[in-house]
Amino acid sequence: MITETTSLHSFCRTHDLAKTTVRRWLLEQGFDTSNGLCPEAVAAASDFFLSKSEEDQEVKNPKTDLLTIHQGNHCQTLHIASMDGLTIDLGQFRNSQSLVVEDPVAAAQKFLAAADLIQNALANDIQDRQERLQATKEAQAAVAARAQELALEQRLYRLQTAQIDQATTEESKALANALGALQSLGKPQSAAAAAAAAAQDNTTAG
Repeated sequence: MITETTSLHSFCRTHDLAKTTVRRWLLEQGFDTSNGLCPEAVAAASDFFLSKSEEDQEVKNPKTDLLTIHQGNHCQTLHIASMDGLTIDLGQFRNSQSLVVEDPVAAAQKFLAAADLIQNALANDIQDRQERLQATKEAQAAVAARAQELALEQRLYRLQTAQIDQATTEESKALANALGALQSLGKPQSAAAAAAAAAQDNTTAG
């Protein structure tokens, strides 16, 4: 929605008011006059300055139903040239020129918008990098702890397997010695006797 504004210069010229006084009063009331007067500012200024002017006028020219006073005019009017339609070039009062930006407010707004995007991108990148660093630290700590546990388990496994293998070897030798001692108590069978015993075993099984 576009709010219609009134030029401060036009308002003061229409109501014959001092522009500086009106501007100062509006600023004190919290109104921004840089882009003209909004309807609220016009209403406030009118209520303050125009009502005051009417009161002053009534004091100067009191009204009464009993008496009418005419000030009279004992002056001769001096006719001067009309100023209507007169064009004045301010350039005649200057002896310098300057470089200007076509629309400085729009240019500044574009820069500020771009700066916001850049700052947000920088902040997001820093946050991403910090999160990646934290995740890397946590992963490294977990891997380091597990690697230490694995190294301890490997050393323990090496010791345990060495002990088990040694014990197994000793028990196997003892078993072999015991079997050898038992075999030494009997006589070796002949090949024919062994074959007959095997045949007997097969018949019994059938």
